[in-house]
Amino acid sequence: MAFLLRHRPDRGNLCPDSEGWVGLVELVDAVSRLVHREVRVDVIQDIATNGRGFELRGSMIRARARRGGGRRAPAHPDILFHATTADRVDEVLEKGGLFAGNRPLVFSGDEVGAWRTAHRFRGEPRLLVIDASRAKRGGVNFSRSRRSGLFLAEKVPLAHVLNLQPNYAEQLSAGGIPVRLRPDGTPELCLIKVKRRNRATWEVAKGKLEPGESPETAGCREICEEMGIDVPFTVLAPLGEVRYGFMAPGGLPRLKRVYLFLVRPEAQMDAFDPSSREGIGAVKWFTPDEACRVVRHTSLIPLMQRTRELLRDRALPALFEP
Repeated sequence: MAFLLRHRPDRGNLCPDSEGWVGLVELVDAVSRLVHREVRVDVIQDIATNGRGFELRGSMIRARARRGGGRRAPAHPDILFHATTADRVDEVLEKGGLFAGNRPLVFSGDEVGAWRTAHRFRGEPRLLVIDASRAKRGGVNFSRSRRSGLFLAEKVPLAHVLNLQPNYAEQLSAGGIPVRLRPDGTPELCLIKVKRRNRATWEVAKGKLEPGESPETAGCREICEEMGIDVPFTVLAPLGEVRYGFMAPGGLPRLKRVYLFLVRPEAQMDAFDPSSREGIGAVKWFTPDEACRVVRHTSLIPLMQRTRELLRDRALPALFEP
């Protein structure tokens, strides 16, 4: 439970809200999949009630807050999924968006779970990909059901339904966060500073997969290319998948999926020649707490927090043990 709630909610297709709460039933399903056998709700409730590491609130559960600061995770993922059918997709196109009827529209951050729901409907199953981050900036209000943990809204304009836009496509990328230990044993994480139109932001090195390339290989290659180094890496742990919508050159709608990894450099890593062609202005090492403060991209905030927890709990023997 702690592994899923603190470190790897993506492994269970969990989507904690801004305060770390997830639906109890959602967690039970995730734990059952992880241990390959059915786990009862009352067992999870007993563990949460009798243990010091968890909190219950009605049908919601979370891991208790740990020491240390950091920015809260966003209230909802950048990308949400809406289960529907082909006939209903035609209605969405005709009406110019999704509009609630007697009940609110329902969205999930769990793509697999949303597909399961779509297959329960009468008709050919379809999944709509919602750019929730852009929709929120456009005035769409997403709330969260305390009972199910799913997200609710009254309407979503067609402009925010990514896969109903002309020339929509998915883009697969990979990247990584190098980690090392100071002489005193304190972990450090290496990030890049990227120049955007109106500002510069600290981010994770990443880029598109080349044909036939594995995410791990692509992630290590992108670190070297963007930071301007020639260093071999060992992949210590997958950090999960980040998804967000963006417009490619020419106004082409894209759903980006980024596979991210925590990696250990196998050589000295201090002399950087950042790729100005990629808009990278600086490369710098941060402590995990510092990294959580400087990374501001909403899709990366939960990932940075999980990375900090992994390092804080010394959950990576390959890094901490000689």
